[in-house]
Amino acid sequence: MNGPGRKRAQPFLVGVPLGALVALGGCGGAPERAGDAGTLRIYLARHGQTDWNAARRLQGGSDVPLNDTGRAQAQALVVRLDGVTLDAIYSSALTRSRETARVFEGRAPIEALDGLNERRMGKFEGVYLDGRDPELEAEYRRRTADPDDSLEGGETTREHLARVRASIEEILRRHPSGTVLVVGHGGTNQLVLGVLLALPLEDAERIRQANDEIYAIDVAAGRPPALWKLVPPERLEEL
Repeated sequence: MNGPGRKRAQPFLVGVPLGALVALGGCGGAPERAGDAGTLRIYLARHGQTDWNAARRLQGGSDVPLNDTGRAQAQALVVRLDGVTLDAIYSSALTRSRETARVFEGRAPIEALDGLNERRMGKFEGVYLDGRDPELEAEYRRRTADPDDSLEGGETTREHLARVRASIEEILRRHPSGTVLVVGHGGTNQLVLGVLLALPLEDAERIRQANDEIYAIDVAAGRPPALWKLVPPERLEEL
């Protein structure tokens, strides 16, 4: 993963084969490619931080750009995937996702897919989840627990899931093997993993991916998918 003469610390790979947490490596980075000709490796990243992330505001379909921290996180993503051969890069059509993907320009074709956009939150777009309005937060949590609630002008979880599923199925059709990077959102990436790992919706919604975390999923016909999480040295407590 690192080129000759570079001194930066290496991340760790932690394998999560649908339930059990297994350490797969010591100081090595992610393998360059999935290995088998019939295997597709998907690197799944979340966009870098925005001011709304930092303020704990719901972004949903609001088109909020990266802040300075988010731009630095995007550059760190390039470093972490240094040496990985990418066949294609997919982002959502929202600015924060496209900005994150754009740092890979020249490495592989980049395409924005509307289906990877974050869920539209309707009434709750821009709402703070920092305790300033407990009643509104309680309403948000109650209503988002209902997969058929469109949140007054937003979209339901099932609608969000349907377009995410369609986008992932299209990526799988285009790439029966190789390596791709997908740059999504917190809620969208829950559903991406739910689709790839065949998780029940309630299990997928328990996943929490930080703005600077990366997953790698190997998908091959006839075998269960394998999931890895890239753990950087500053968060070794996750091992």
